Amino acid sequence: MKTKFKTYLRFNRKERMGTLALLLIATFLFGIPEIARHLRAPEHTDFEPFKQEIQAFRRALDSVSETPSPALFAFDPNTASFDDFIRLGLSEKVANIICNYRDKGGDFREAADLQKIWSLKPEDYQRLMPYIQIGAKGKFVHQTFTEKPEAELFAFDPNTASAADFERMGLPERSIKSILNYREKGGQFRKKEDLEKIYTLSAEDFARISTYATFSEACVASAKTRPTTYAAGAAFPTKKTEGPVDINRASLDAWRTLPGIGETRARQLINYREKLGGFLSIAQISEVSGLPDSVLQAIKPLLVLQGSDIRRINLNTASVQDLDAHPYISRRQAELIVAYREQHGAFAAVEDIEKMRAISDKAWLSKVKPYLGVN
Repeated sequence: MKTKFKTYLRFNRKERMGTLALLLIATFLFGIPEIARHLRAPEHTDFEPFKQEIQAFRRALDSVSETPSPALFAFDPNTASFDDFIRLGLSEKVANIICNYRDKGGDFREAADLQKIWSLKPEDYQRLMPYIQIGAKGKFVHQTFTEKPEAELFAFDPNTASAADFERMGLPERSIKSILNYREKGGQFRKKEDLEKIYTLSAEDFARISTYATFSEACVASAKTRPTTYAAGAAFPTKKTEGPVDINRASLDAWRTLPGIGETRARQLINYREKLGGFLSIAQISEVSGLPDSVLQAIKPLLVLQGSDIRRINLNTASVQDLDAHPYISRRQAELIVAYREQHGAFAAVEDIEKMRAISDKAWLSKVKPYLGVN
């Protein structure tokens, strides 16, 4: 058995020579790539053109990222364009916020109102303040500071006194606004202690004016000291109207002939009508912010709707800002409409808006459709 096993491991001379030759051939074949690599001259890649392209690209980026130095010039924040704000050195975000604030009915009555824009940096406001001008008179609002007149004390009815009366008494603007807002929302002052409900009214101002507050017919006797007020006891003064008021065509003076409608409320009604595009029914008057129900019920019998010329928004050309400016359309809905138009093409009819899956509120659609168009 051992002898047979050994015969398997025994090579004769020819076999040994063949095995050796085979090993040499295999070694040569496997070594050819390595030998060729050493014999071949090394290749050098020229990266210079690529480096030049990188440098040119970086220079282009630098030129784009460089922002021009802000220009300073007189401007009216109520009328300045988006580009004007950019030229003044404001960011696109701040410029957009200012434009959106104006589109939704906000206005700037004085230079300090620009600080309402929460994203406006204090240093930007201080830089721009000398160049702010309100209105078309061309006078810089910061350049003239009139001395605050000395406060007057006189009998007044807090339920009927005007903003000018409160200003004559030396109340700060925020306290005056709080009192007027409280009254417009249906609040009444029945005794002088009720003035303490106005949280912006300081204890010093309350102690100073509360003695002069009146809540009865005695106010009439002091009318000469407060010409813009009227006696207590009536929610609003009685006015003589010459005829019914057409809500879609009424002017400021026509609105003011109605009981309970002063200049401020008349402007609110006209502004809302302009933003809406026209009234479709008298019931829409109730949508005007700050209009008490008592006033609404008093003027309803005096209102008519003769003209129904509605200003429609073109769904195929309106921007997000245009749609968002309408009282019935939110910012989100405006963005969805524009996105749908960009993806699916122009609207063939107003009814196509019902195809939008993201907007499924049938009540909202029926309310807003009369104000939309495709021409």
